[in-house]
Parts: sequence; structure tokens; C-alpha cells
Amino acid sequence: MDTKTFWTIIDNAQGDTVHDVIEAVGQDLSKRPVGEIIDFSERLAEVLYALDRRELFEKGYTFLGDASGGENTGEDFLYARCAVVAAGSVVYEQVNQDPMQFAREWNWHAQDLLYVPEEVYEELTDETWEHDTETDYETGSNSSAWS
Repeated sequence: MDTKTFWTIIDNAQGDTVHDVIEAVGQDLSKRPVGEIIDFSERLAEVLYALDRRELFEKGYTFLGDASGGENTGEDFLYARCAVVAAGSVVYEQVNQDPMQFAREWNWHAQDLLYVPEEVYEELTDETWEHDTETDYETGSNSSAWS
């Protein structure tokens, strides 16, 4: 699966809520061959990795309904990056080109996007997902963007 197909799946899944997006992505992937489900997880890891940058982490993003006022963690940052991806290719490009676009309120439930390929794969194959992506998307893995 190329990047264009990945973004077509995400962009076609846009709905009223992040849950709608995640459900639609799962429905789309469930109609695809297993190899494309794995490829989707690879593209997801790549776009999350590209957003793994100190300049974004430091922008002061928040989560919907979070009144804690606490410091964001690396895990929070991953969930916010998932929200950027779930918002679609236009928002992704805006954030990528202008880090100030990241300083907004995101839905932390977008983290569920990380598990869609695994869940669809297991549902279709009755096998345990044992695929680790080639690209590490955890916070700080894009070391050149954190130095």
C-alpha cells in the first residue's frame, strides 16, 4: 500500500467523531487483503514517526475535556499525533508544515487508530497479530527531530 492509498482510506473515513473515523477505517481494511492491512500499519507508523518532533511536542496541545492542566507525556504526544492522522491528510499536512497548527485541542481517543490493523487482522484470520512495524513511532524514536 502506498502513502496515497493510506490517506485515501483515512480521508474517506471522515465522520462526526473520531470513533466514526476509526470504525470506518476498520470497515475499509476488513475488505482488503491481509497484506494491505499490514501495509496500512506500516504507513501509519511512518506518518506518526514523521510527526515525532520536539517542535510539535512543545506546542502546548491539549485533549478534549482534559481539565488537569498537567504536563503532557510521551504517551499523550503519541495520542495527539494519532488524532492528527485521524483528522485526515489536509490537517496532517497543515501540522507538518506549520507546527503552530499542532497547538490545539485533540481527541485522545484517536489512540485507538493504532489498534485497528491488529483487530481487523485477527478478526479476518483468527490468528494473533505478531507484526512489528519497521518504523518505531513511539515518542522520541525520531531522534534526529529531537536533538
